[in-house]
Amino acid sequence: MIRTISGAIIKQLHYMLFIFFVLFSTCSYTDIAYADKKLESVTLQLKWFHQFQFAGYYAALEKGFYEDEGLDVTIFERDLRFNPVDQVVNGSADFGVTNSELLLHYLKGKPVVLLASIFQHSPLVFLSKTLPLVHSPHGFFGKKVLMNSASQDIELRSLLQREEISLHELDLIDKFATPEDYLNPDIDVIAAYLTNEPYYLDINNIPYSTIYPSTYGVDFYGDSLFTSLKKTNNNPDQVRRFVKASLKGWKYALEHQSELIEIITNKFGSLKSKDHLIYEADKVKDLISADLVKIGHTNPGRWQTIAKSFVELEMISGTQDISKFFFDPNVGRYEIKKETIIYVSLLFLIFVILLFFMLALTRKLKIEVNSRKDIEERLKKSERYYRSLFHNTGTATVILGDNFYIKHCNSNFANLCELEIDEIENKAKWTDFVSPDEVVKMQQFHMSRGNDEDPSPNAYEFKFIRASGEIRNINVYVERISGSTDRVASLIDLTEKVKTQELLIQTEKMISVGGLAAGMAHEINNPLAGILHGTQNIIRRLSPDYKNNIKVASDIGCSLEDINSYLEQRGVLRMIRGIQSSGTRAGEIVKNMLEFSRRSDSGRTSCDLNSIFEDIIDIVSCDYDLIKKYDFKHTQIIKEYVEESHLVSCYKTEIEQVLLNLIKNAAFAMSETSDIRSPKLTLRTMIDKDFIVIEVEDNGPGMSEDIRKRVFEPFFTTKPPGSGTGLGLSVSYFIITQNHNGLFEVESEAGKGSKFTIKLPKI
Repeated sequence: MIRTISGAIIKQLHYMLFIFFVLFSTCSYTDIAYADKKLESVTLQLKWFHQFQFAGYYAALEKGFYEDEGLDVTIFERDLRFNPVDQVVNGSADFGVTNSELLLHYLKGKPVVLLASIFQHSPLVFLSKTLPLVHSPHGFFGKKVLMNSASQDIELRSLLQREEISLHELDLIDKFATPEDYLNPDIDVIAAYLTNEPYYLDINNIPYSTIYPSTYGVDFYGDSLFTSLKKTNNNPDQVRRFVKASLKGWKYALEHQSELIEIITNKFGSLKSKDHLIYEADKVKDLISADLVKIGHTNPGRWQTIAKSFVELEMISGTQDISKFFFDPNVGRYEIKKETIIYVSLLFLIFVILLFFMLALTRKLKIEVNSRKDIEERLKKSERYYRSLFHNTGTATVILGDNFYIKHCNSNFANLCELEIDEIENKAKWTDFVSPDEVVKMQQFHMSRGNDEDPSPNAYEFKFIRASGEIRNINVYVERISGSTDRVASLIDLTEKVKTQELLIQTEKMISVGGLAAGMAHEINNPLAGILHGTQNIIRRLSPDYKNNIKVASDIGCSLEDINSYLEQRGVLRMIRGIQSSGTRAGEIVKNMLEFSRRSDSGRTSCDLNSIFEDIIDIVSCDYDLIKKYDFKHTQIIKEYVEESHLVSCYKTEIEQVLLNLIKNAAFAMSETSDIRSPKLTLRTMIDKDFIVIEVEDNGPGMSEDIRKRVFEPFFTTKPPGSGTGLGLSVSYFIITQNHNGLFEVESEAGKGSKFTIKLPKI
């Protein structure tokens, strides 16, 4: 009964709120409904002929953005007899597009207002197109320079003035450039638009250099939308709607360039080819810089700087106030009348009085409602308590039925399975997640549980298969629920523990082998040096490069050539070279063994792993091994580096040795499957809490689990005889785990490739 009365009161409050907001909306409603009114006709005057430079306005027209704002817009292309600024001022057009010269017209007294700066940077540049190319305006001397000295090229004039280069010092051709001028070899430098002239030079394979005004501190705005002061005073709302639709059109044009190119070509009859329009679109996108600033963004400070440039060029005298040069979007906004405010305030006061009255009525019921809520809460609390125990045990927990179906599971078990709870409960069987070779054993345990004569173990380990196919090592504890045939099972993931145990075993092996390696290396090194020295001396005693060898041979009655010929035919020289080669190879093994056992505290530096990867790629990118049949030029190298580099304290040469060894091993492995799939090597760096993680992943043949466990053992190798010593990975393992206190792991699956993971502590 209480709940029913309370609900009725709440419904009444909602009804009163609805009435209040309807009344408020009625009072503040403006009678502007553009869709029901006749469209207002306005005109837009472009600064040039139809091309992608004005794509935003075409998009606003063709996609109905202007019509949505109640505007019927007509777009006119440039009539070279008239200036777009003059056409807007004298009323021939309502809106216009021009460049930074608009501010000069304003400062000279013309009543113009800037609406939006579409191009954040001017497209005007100098192009040097005859050899030798020049890369600075100071190289213009002695060159024929074509540019218009009028205000249209004002950015370029400001560049020359800033570099103290007078037009009178140049061999100036004062006019607008024509297509014939672009290819005229007698003209060295031309004033150009980034969206136009460079295209013609590119398609004609004419080399050129570009000189940007911004390089010399001259960064003017490009195309800007403007109107007359009269228009902003008489119809500011129309101006706001026109700007809104135009900016929306520009956003659409930049996101649908191909569509706009078709519209420009088919509906506006552009003189440019489609390829040229595509080229222009890319340049226009860069000039607008929509990924950096909002389209149409205007910075008054930059315009003030442009005004100072006009003063420096003596186009105007003295600095002037330009605050009224910018359109104020708040001009002419609808203002609420005083009577309306009073009316709405009275309505609000009445609403507040009614609200307090209703609150007074409900206050009496609050105690009773709260009491009933407390009773309901106690009833729910016990249920939540037991449910919480199930879902928050900290382990994966399930309840199993006699038919092996999982009746209930918590989120930990769902995460372990990589499934949602709804996908598991009453749909999945317990055996769906058991390794096939252990299913029979698990079924027997399940069926015999509760049998006192042959009880099943409550706790045991098994292989758990996740939805992705990954196998995890799981310890499970199972109990039969008292008074029921259901079982409750708790699962603990031991995978990381198993890996840690393997790592400890491997580390102990490496420490033991390290001491053995040092002793063996020192014992072998001395006789090995004698063997290599002896073979070297034998070869030198037989060399005709030493006169004493020839003399001794002559003294005993034979020539040195005969002796060498005999030894060569009898294979003696080949045996000596074999001894020398084998001794050198043994020396390399001894060197690796010594490096394996030594550790120096000197040479530790702070290194950027991304940079080390790049250095190693530079080394191996030209590596080719004819015998091992791998070529890095035919290997796809994918770099997945962490964007923000972090430094690690390490022995740079040792880390380079480890990474180079991993990359070359990967290349050797991928060469075995290169006839099946193209070699692909992925180099990856990541941040993982306190570690910098390095991963080297290949798509080679991979390895079995037995081989993976032994891959870091000294002298263990899967390569054919003569191709490897079996020390590379073991030395690398020792460098990472002992010299750098890091972790070194490997994941692999036969037929799919391998991934080596190194974790080094962050600084």
